[in-house]
Amino acid sequence: MKSLQNLAGNLEHTLLLYGGWGLVGIAMLDSAGLSMPGVKDLLLIYLSSQDPGRAWIYVLGCVLGTVIGSFIIYAIGRTGARLLKRKPSDREMGRAKKWLVKNDFLTVVVASLLPPPLPFKPFLLGSGALRISPLRFAAALVIGGSLRFGAEAWIGVRYGVGGETFLKHNIIWFSLAFVAVVVVTAWIYRWYQGSGTKEKPAPPSAPLTSGRPKN
Repeated sequence: MKSLQNLAGNLEHTLLLYGGWGLVGIAMLDSAGLSMPGVKDLLLIYLSSQDPGRAWIYVLGCVLGTVIGSFIIYAIGRTGARLLKRKPSDREMGRAKKWLVKNDFLTVVVASLLPPPLPFKPFLLGSGALRISPLRFAAALVIGGSLRFGAEAWIGVRYGVGGETFLKHNIIWFSLAFVAVVVVTAWIYRWYQGSGTKEKPAPPSAPLTSGRPKN
């Protein structure tokens, strides 16, 4: 992976000119199949460190670009993966579909939180192949992206350009912490919903009386 300084030197003019819109394009291309592992993450840290007041705009740019690019792969998954140059293996697709069938929303959220180079494309393709609701798909991407990119923007504001080193040493722990929070929250929610919908036993019905009523 290139260093933050090299990436900033190559793309600084474009990114500073377009700001959050520059990140939209990079995040979209990365999610749409033009793999650039870690590029948007490092650039998000860089831009947030340079202009903390606009950090939230850069987060929105990354989230928007990720959603747009992911829907391109989602659409390909609905029609078949023949358009992809590098198709995920059958093993990767099998695992992705297995988790998506169990809980599509939670799986997409967790997959969007996992750091590169862990595979994300199989979950996008699987979501399309399984005809997952586009609204649920988009909502999961927005939640996962907001958590991930929000944390990275905070790193940029807090540590400046030195956030690159901090991210490299702690990205696994950050990702696992977010995944744990999401999974535990989802489990508690499902448990609460399940306990609230349990059917209460019906009260005993009054016995039927035969004959004419008494005066």
